Parts: sequence; structure tokens; C-alpha cells
Amino acid sequence: MRQNKLNNNVLLTLFASIIVIQILVPFLGYIPLGMSIIGIQISIIQFTVALAALLLGPKGGAILGGIWGLVSFVHAWTLNYSIGAIIFRNPVIAIIPRILVGLIIGILFKKIKKTNPASLALYGGLASFINTLFVTILIYLFTIFFHLPLHHENNLLWWILSSLVGVNGIAEIITGIIIFPIIAGPIIKHYYHIS
Repeated sequence: MRQNKLNNNVLLTLFASIIVIQILVPFLGYIPLGMSIIGIQISIIQFTVALAALLLGPKGGAILGGIWGLVSFVHAWTLNYSIGAIIFRNPVIAIIPRILVGLIIGILFKKIKKTNPASLALYGGLASFINTLFVTILIYLFTIFFHLPLHHENNLLWWILSSLVGVNGIAEIITGIIIFPIIAGPIIKHYYHIS
């Protein structure tokens, strides 16, 4: 029991370090899709959080999702100069969706307990979908709650933000479906073979 807890803590720390490196080192966690000033980037950090949720459960996934959100919140204020980073200067938008990625993927894996390629593709696509869905919902709720003019139909900024989220979301879901089984499959097989 004690050894298992130690192993989980080491794994949690390892994943947290990977997430911080992915955020701070260019092209490791975010793959730019062109105009970097606008901030169109495919995030692949949710796959690290999803993999951690499969190995550590919902609690570990939620903790690592929170670390991802917190570091990306700080990054949006300090190092990121793109227009897209403005969205993640709101701590609720930066942190809550990322916690939910780890939590929901961990709960889903506890229920399904399958690690075949189709299931892993589902987890990868779902990790991207959860992040995109909750970021979009929170952006919309904040614009309504604070009476920002973003939610009016004729507002250009609302359409730009919606398009960015749509392009990013679809690209991330496709990336998750393709890449997550390739990366997670061998790691999960090795992890469960050892433990």
C-alpha cells in the first residue's frame, strides 16, 4: 500500500513536470497552426492529462488538470503575447475546463476499463472535446454575466473567438483520435504489466 502510494506520487510529480515543460517550451505542448499573433494552436497537453487520468485515476487527473490550468493562466499573463491568450487570463476559463478533462477521463476509464486502440482514441478525442466545450461555455457565460458586447449576433469579436475555438477544437479532437492511442497504448501496457 505504502509503495503504491509512493509510486503514484512519483508518477504525479513526473506528469506535473512534463506539463510545465510542455507549456513553457515552444512547440512541445502547443503546435501553432499558422498566425501565432492570433493564437491558433493545437494543444496536446490534454493528452498528457488524459494519460495521467488513465494511470492515476480521476483524482490524479484532476490534480494534473489543475496544474495545467494554473500554469497556463500564469503563462497567459507573463509569456504569451497572442490574442488567444487573452481568453486564458481569466482563472476560471484557464483552470476549470482543464480540471474537468482529468476528472471526466479518469471517471470514464474507471467505468469502462478498456485500453484497446478504439477506447484510447475515444479518450483522446474526448479529452480535447471536454476542454473545448467547457472553455467555450465559460467564455459565453462570462460575456453574458458581465454584459460584455461579445454575445451580440453582429459583433465581429464574438465570431472571431467562436471561429478560433471551432478551428482549434476540431483540429485537437482529430489529433487526439489519431495520436493518443499511438502514445498511450504502449505506456499503459507497460505500466499495467509492471504494477
